[in-house]
Parts: sequence; structure tokens; C-alpha cells
Amino acid sequence: MEAQKQRAVLDSGIAAGLLGEGHPDAVVWPTAIRYAVLAGALAAALNLLALAVPPVILLAWFWAIGAPVVVLGIYNSKIRPARLRPGFGARLGLLCGLAIAFGMAVINASSLVLARFVFHNASAIDAWLASTFAQLRTTIQQQGGPAQASMLNWLNIPEDRLGLILIMSAIALLIYLALSALGGAFAALLRSRAETRDAAR
Repeated sequence: MEAQKQRAVLDSGIAAGLLGEGHPDAVVWPTAIRYAVLAGALAAALNLLALAVPPVILLAWFWAIGAPVVVLGIYNSKIRPARLRPGFGARLGLLCGLAIAFGMAVINASSLVLARFVFHNASAIDAWLASTFAQLRTTIQQQGGPAQASMLNWLNIPEDRLGLILIMSAIALLIYLALSALGGAFAALLRSRAETRDAAR
């Protein structure tokens, strides 16, 4: 019975937030999603600008790391009263991470396609990939072991090298999304504690 009451309170809080009635436990997801999309659009714009001005890529990466915290702060300043929870912070951070990763991936993929098939100047990319796999091949040769020959042959197959790149990209994406969620949860926890201290004074 108590669980049903808590569920009803939670449902009423969500409904109140969607209706703009200002319930402190409500989550106004349309607003949160809009801010996350704007964060992704800004990351894509910075990544696009970095194609013309390469040092801007550092600013894009800094934004990718700090965006969940910034977006959470903007949401908290716009939606009042709002009692932030670490769970909501984690979900908002994950949304920001997904939007940013998607925006940057679209720009990077488009630039690679244009460089390869339109401008035909992908020599720098090919040189970087060749250098990366040469270093990996040297590392495998230095380590030795019974699987050395098979791993070296594996690096010579284009499809396997593509699979390795995709696996590494997927791992990097998962790590980034996890960090975004943790950053959002940590920022929400700090803000909730600060608001609790302010209310207690």
C-alpha cells in the first residue's frame, strides 16, 4: 500500500512537471531534452569549426567533458522549484553525452567522406592509420608469445583492421557515456546538498 502511494506521488510529480505546475520532484523532460540537443549542436558546431581552425578541437573536447555539468546548471536555473536527484543528473548527463557523440560523429564522418570521395585528399588519414597499425605491429612483435603470428596476420586483413577500429571506437564511446552520466550525477548531488544546506539556514 505504501509503495502504491509513493508511486502515485511520483506520477503526480512527473505530471505536474510536464504541466508546468512547479512540483519540486517533477522532471520537465521536454526542456531537459532540448538543452541536451543544444549541447550536441554546439559540440557539432565546434567540431565543424575545428576543420578550418584545428586548435578549436581542444575547446570542443573541453565542452564535451563539461557539458553535462553546464546543462544541469542551466536546467536547474530555469526550472524552479526543482529538487535535483543524482539519478536525474545521470540520465541528463547520458542524454548530453549521446547528443554530443552523435553531433561530433556526424561531422567527423561527413568530413571523412568528403575528404575521401569528393576532394580526394585523404592521404593524411591514410598515413595516420598506417602509422598506428605499424606501431601496433611493433608492439605485438616485441611482446612475442604463441599468438604472435596469428595476430600479425590479423592486422594484415583490411576487414579485421576495420573491425578493430570499430571496437576501439565503441569502447571509447561507452567510456565517454559513462563519464557523462557520472558527471551529471555528481553535479546533481553537489547541487542538492548545497540547496539542502541553504534551506537549513
